[in-house]
Amino acid sequence: MAEGLKRTLGKPGFDPEDYAREIAQKSDGDRDLLEHRQRVQNLQDDTSLALKKNVYQNYMQFIETAKEISYVESEMYQLSHILTDQKTIMNSMMQMSITDKEETPKEKETPKEKEDKKKNLSTLLEKVEGCSHVTEVPGRYLVHSGALVELDPDSNTQIQRVHTFLMNDSLMVASWIASRRGPVHYKFQALYELDSLAVVNIRDAGPMKNSFKVLVFPDCRVFQAESPKAKREWLDSLDQAKKSKAAADSQKKEAQVKEDAAGDSFDRNNPFADNDEEDQDLPLPPHIKRWIAQSAEEMVRVDWIQELPEDLDVCIAQRDFEGAVDLIDKCNEYLEEVPQSPALKEYRARVDQRIKHLTEVLQHELQGLQGGPKAARRAVLQLIKLGKSTQACDLFLRNRTMAIKRSLRQLKMEGSTTLYVNKLCYVFFTTMLEVGREFQKDFSSNNGCCSAFVVWAKLELETFVGMFARQVFSSKTSLSMVAECVEMAQQYCDKLCEIGLDLTFALHSLLVKDVRRAMHDGRDQIVEAIRHRSMEEKWRAYNLLTPQACREVVKEMEDLGLSNFKSLMYDDCWIKLTPNMVTYTKQLLQFLDQCLKLYQPELHMVLVENVMMIVRCVGKQMETALTAKEYTKSHPFILKNASFVFEMVVQRVERRFQEHVGKPAKQFQELRTDYAKLRSLARTPTTEL
Repeated sequence: MAEGLKRTLGKPGFDPEDYAREIAQKSDGDRDLLEHRQRVQNLQDDTSLALKKNVYQNYMQFIETAKEISYVESEMYQLSHILTDQKTIMNSMMQMSITDKEETPKEKETPKEKEDKKKNLSTLLEKVEGCSHVTEVPGRYLVHSGALVELDPDSNTQIQRVHTFLMNDSLMVASWIASRRGPVHYKFQALYELDSLAVVNIRDAGPMKNSFKVLVFPDCRVFQAESPKAKREWLDSLDQAKKSKAAADSQKKEAQVKEDAAGDSFDRNNPFADNDEEDQDLPLPPHIKRWIAQSAEEMVRVDWIQELPEDLDVCIAQRDFEGAVDLIDKCNEYLEEVPQSPALKEYRARVDQRIKHLTEVLQHELQGLQGGPKAARRAVLQLIKLGKSTQACDLFLRNRTMAIKRSLRQLKMEGSTTLYVNKLCYVFFTTMLEVGREFQKDFSSNNGCCSAFVVWAKLELETFVGMFARQVFSSKTSLSMVAECVEMAQQYCDKLCEIGLDLTFALHSLLVKDVRRAMHDGRDQIVEAIRHRSMEEKWRAYNLLTPQACREVVKEMEDLGLSNFKSLMYDDCWIKLTPNMVTYTKQLLQFLDQCLKLYQPELHMVLVENVMMIVRCVGKQMETALTAKEYTKSHPFILKNASFVFEMVVQRVERRFQEHVGKPAKQFQELRTDYAKLRSLARTPTTEL
């Protein structure tokens, strides 16, 4: 499943909107969408973890590359050094005896010393579990070891006991095994190369005593020694090991350079020839170096370059931000061709100071700016050109937040709740639409800022919903008004799709609790009315006195979807139902239409259960009448009312629900069982409508 999803998302020309639309059409309710969303989230987490692993694996290569870059930067010095050493190599070869093969103790270790170091390192296998790969490296030996306590860098609390082993090229950390068996006391935890770590001494303060910090990208670990003496031993050992390894690496590189230089010298020159004339030319690299420095200083002394810092001050004072940014761009292009020198470094420091000042002025401009989104475009574009797109995005969105708050604060509660909500939705979503369009123009080349805009829009929507809910979901607001206001907010929210921002799901999730409570309140009001009227029910036909009044009732019921209701009318002004039954039907169908306006997949079962509860409350009233002795003669008429509710009305509910939701609610089938129970209670055969 995960591999198929990965192939689908990784196809060339993948369109996320079409994919989301296809998933929504195929899914069966919100549970499928949440499961699919979880699969996509898991794939994202796996991809992120794989990227992190690749970064960590390539980190040592990055360090080596940085070192090579530094070597390239000092190429002129290296060339001078190589030419100088050539003479020394020639003289050494002339004076060296061909048969002299004596080695000093520093050049070669005795076999006993090698055996002791190898034996010392092999003891790790007996103490530490899972460290066999550490001892397999040739030339590696143990320098220092001891027990430490690892502390949390943030809270300074103890995490675990560890045993640390310092070797000539790396640092190994092993955790303490509490339930140990045999000679193995520790378990391998981590191995850090000395080249990639830094050691920082921590001053004693409070519980942080005898502690030092080890920095290894991307980790930061704090260890505590048992005494000041042990801490000093660790710091000295780590410092000496790092210096020794750096010296050994430097010697290897110098030896390689000398080897290459000697090979080239043998190819080009006779080692026994007189090179006094060539030796006179060896100081040439310093001349080249001085010439480069002089050229750099002369290039920096160009008139317009020399006056540029003062020109930047003038532009900033005159609020000519565009002119200042153009001067900075021109200066950067020119200085790219200038070789590095002390004069160039000093000049760049002066320019950087002006750039920092310009950035602060632009940020202050955005913070205090009032007006529409277009008013902030000038400062935003200049900050983006200065490479401060993140700060520009943050300040632009903060500025728009303040503008939205000012606009909403100016609205006054006048007239009906619907009128106020209409103004509230118009101001908020229209402003969001304008901000989105301006954001797309200003940050069109900075796709990384789009996520910040989405997060900002979500936070602003939460603020809007708070104001919306305080006005709409009050105890005095009817369900019909709630449905009208929520539908209005939904229509305004859909307009954000014009800029590619769909906050419908976020709006639903923020309103779902209040909508559920409003549905329950509407249901409770209807159920309470049914129970109150049931005590006054006489089970007699509905007499509307005039044909006009009867036709109006029929027209009203047909508008609610009961197209066959006219068949229940007789004698021009009579209806074969009780007055209460007609009232219950109106309330039920109106309640259904209002709830469907508020429908969300999360509220599917809430809506179904509420409708069924209202129908069963009516059925309970009929059941009570069928079991009462005083209504024995009214059983046929009661069953006619039951047939109307459980057949005609329930069928209309099922059909209306399926039209709006797109799928039937199987739970409504249980109401037919309730109808069969009512028929079994009757003492006379039923008469069909």
